[in-house]
Amino acid sequence: MKNTWIRKISTVLAITLIIQSAMGLKLFSITVKAGDKGVEEQTAGVEFIADEGVPGEETSETETTGEGDTEESTTEEPTTEPPTEPPTTEEPTTPDYEIIDDVYKVKNNVLIEYLGDKKDKTITSLIIPAKITTIKANVFEKCQYIKKVTFENGSKLSKIEKYAFKDCGALKTVSLPKGLKTIGYKAFGLCTSLEKFTIPGSITYGNQIFGSSGTVKTVTFGSGIKTIPENILKNAGSVESVTIPSKVTSIGKNAFYNCMSLKKVSLPSTVTVLNASAFYNCKAMTKFTMSKNVTTIGKNVFKNCTNLKAITLYKNIKSIGLGAFSGDKNIVLKVYANSKGKAYARANKIKWDYTDSEKKRRAANQAIYDEYTKKINAKDKKKYKLKYLSDYVPQGNCLIGKYLVVSMYHKSLSKRSVLVLYNKSTGKFAKTIVLPYRDHVGAVTNVKGRLVVSLNNISVYDYLAVYNYSKIKKVKHGKVLKPAYRVQVSGSADFAAFDGTYFWAGRSADTSYATMQGYKVKVKKKKLTFTRKYSYYVPANTQGLIVKKISKTNRRFIFSQSYGRLNNSALITYTKKISKSGGLGIPKKTLTMPSMLEGIVLSSGKYMYMVYESAAGLYCGNPDNTSEIQIKYVCRIKANKLGI
Repeated sequence: MKNTWIRKISTVLAITLIIQSAMGLKLFSITVKAGDKGVEEQTAGVEFIADEGVPGEETSETETTGEGDTEESTTEEPTTEPPTEPPTTEEPTTPDYEIIDDVYKVKNNVLIEYLGDKKDKTITSLIIPAKITTIKANVFEKCQYIKKVTFENGSKLSKIEKYAFKDCGALKTVSLPKGLKTIGYKAFGLCTSLEKFTIPGSITYGNQIFGSSGTVKTVTFGSGIKTIPENILKNAGSVESVTIPSKVTSIGKNAFYNCMSLKKVSLPSTVTVLNASAFYNCKAMTKFTMSKNVTTIGKNVFKNCTNLKAITLYKNIKSIGLGAFSGDKNIVLKVYANSKGKAYARANKIKWDYTDSEKKRRAANQAIYDEYTKKINAKDKKKYKLKYLSDYVPQGNCLIGKYLVVSMYHKSLSKRSVLVLYNKSTGKFAKTIVLPYRDHVGAVTNVKGRLVVSLNNISVYDYLAVYNYSKIKKVKHGKVLKPAYRVQVSGSADFAAFDGTYFWAGRSADTSYATMQGYKVKVKKKKLTFTRKYSYYVPANTQGLIVKKISKTNRRFIFSQSYGRLNNSALITYTKKISKSGGLGIPKKTLTMPSMLEGIVLSSGKYMYMVYESAAGLYCGNPDNTSEIQIKYVCRIKANKLGI
């Protein structure tokens, strides 16, 4: 029985030893003494000896009996074995990173750690391996003795994360590789020895890369960059100058926000957009060279640029955001007539003046006008005063019977067009005839004693409304007069003239391929018929026409040409033998005239009558978009004074 008890104790102890061994516990050395099997009663002694062992070393677990003989294992195994794990012999695994040059810890081509001593004064330069694509955040932070960072040829670096070189106080030179796209938040913050910095043309993202405590004074953006990224130099208070290369098309939002030391900026002509707050609070900036092709200035772009004294807003600008010049108490906006810049300055009560080139243009236009008006008889300046100009726009004119007729359309086409009649000899207003059409009337022409009115917007085709002179004489002032009939023509009739045989009419198109057609005119059953015979290319933006018949086949064509509210007009003369369609050849003469010349007609008495759109309310009612030269009467001048 006692041997059985001893065996049980031995089994328990064995289990305990196995568990302790599995747990790494080596606390005791155990000796078990047992008598011979034949002895009926035998006292069992169990001795527990504490074994502290030697720190850091393994202790022997060999069990001994009596004289030091090694005792064999117990004769009876436990019926249930305790759970044990077979010993493992794992081979060392390959790490998922590599060490380059003993200092760069790289994982999947990403530099994740700098293993060098950041406090080693002898390490003053770094060469970043070419295979690295990303430098993780804070990797070189506080490498206080690094002066120069370069990259191996063929560098694949595309991203530098935030704080990567933060607080590298000795860093003076960084040569970033081409192909770099991203520079993270304050990646070069607190680099207090860094004064010059070149940003590769491949960059697409940057976020306050120097922070607000940097010392960089000069920043150059590399060639090839298209957009200066938003926020890239935000709060870079030390930056004094920046170089923006050609091909840049836009300046990103907040790109130079709070660059309080930035003094001068020159935009290349390729820039078209300045996004919101791009130069906000650049208080030291005294000169800004604007791109002539800028179309959009976002809100607050130049807000609080308190030392900026002048900036030019070119004619291409389409929109200017709220507060774009707010707080710029010393600024004068240099603008152009009829421009968004001028309108913005007036609306926001900002000081403005015309650019030097605009002043020269205005002076030249005024000289043309002064020279022109000298040719008008003083008495005639009080005649033919145009009526209804607040709502109507004069277009064509002609002489028929005792009248000078001027056609006018309503400025919004919401009311019927009118014919305004004057006594051609005295110049006094006679009456107004209302047409039955709300149409953009064009030319009016005397064709074989009938008044032909060009109707340009009734349909896709132009029509000629024909009025008998007898009806014109009888109709009372202000009454609607229907035409005797209408004729559809195959071409346009924005301008027209009749030479006794052919009716010439064409489109006023802003193209060198504008054309006019020549129609043979006959009277059949008391009605005019128009048969197309010729087609010629004519000057762009033709508004009026005179045709002088030199011989049966030769004609002199005089075109009035107008290019908007500010540009001078012209009288262009051609001589042409009308044998076939084509071009008119080289002009014989070009005479500069005041802006917005429209209808022209030549009387038998060799007077030229000219009507201008410039006096219409549509063109002179808005000071931000007006004709500068305003002629409010039909001008009558001896043709020989014009060299015609």
